Amino acid sequence: MDFRVAVVIPLVIGALAAPAVEAADAVVGRRIAVERCAKCHGPGGQGDGAGLQKLDVDVKPVDWTDRGLMAKLTDDHIATIIREGGKAVGKSKVMPTYRDKLSDAQIADLVAYIRSLAR
Repeated sequence: MDFRVAVVIPLVIGALAAPAVEAADAVVGRRIAVERCAKCHGPGGQGDGAGLQKLDVDVKPVDWTDRGLMAKLTDDHIATIIREGGKAVGKSKVMPTYRDKLSDAQIADLVAYIRSLAR
């Protein structure tokens, strides 16, 4: 048997038998946004949350409903902002890091919810 066939066949069979990765869930993401993001990004994701007024900063969060703006951002970029905070991507240091607060699955759910707002 050819070495390539001996290696490729088990890989293909293993991939077929592997459990499917769960798709991100925008409904779960909405719950996370309400709990963790709405105070600044607003209840509808329009960047109009009252939380920044309390911090007395001159920052406007991204309006997740702005289709043009959101079309320019990749899912990976949005996930990085959530995971690492605004400062990590040259944005506002007011946007906190959620690296130690949200799992990768929760971040994916949040990205799915954010994407749903700009459709």
